[in-house]
Amino acid sequence: MRFPSLFRLPRNQQFDIKPRYYDPVKEFVDERRALANKEARREEEADLPSGNIRFERRKSSVGVNTALLQLVIALVLSALIVGWLFLGNDIVYFGLILVPVYLYFRLKRR
Repeated sequence: MRFPSLFRLPRNQQFDIKPRYYDPVKEFVDERRALANKEARREEEADLPSGNIRFERRKSSVGVNTALLQLVIALVLSALIVGWLFLGNDIVYFGLILVPVYLYFRLKRR
């Protein structure tokens, strides 16, 4: 029986290892199967004509081009900085009014 204590003493660390099962026959069969698959792929590649393969690029229908979106964001931020330098805090108040209006029309479309 143990008495209660204010201090915790470290316990012994336990090492738990689960041995793996090694099957040399299974490993040999897997190696032979991988070698046979590799040779079969080589034979298939030899049958294909080498110069007539063409890949077509798919046009993504994601929306706005990323580079264009980055350019627009950079221009808006630059305009806000220049506006703040010349007009002061008035441009910040204008932005606070403009952002909710933009979000309203953007969410209204969906």
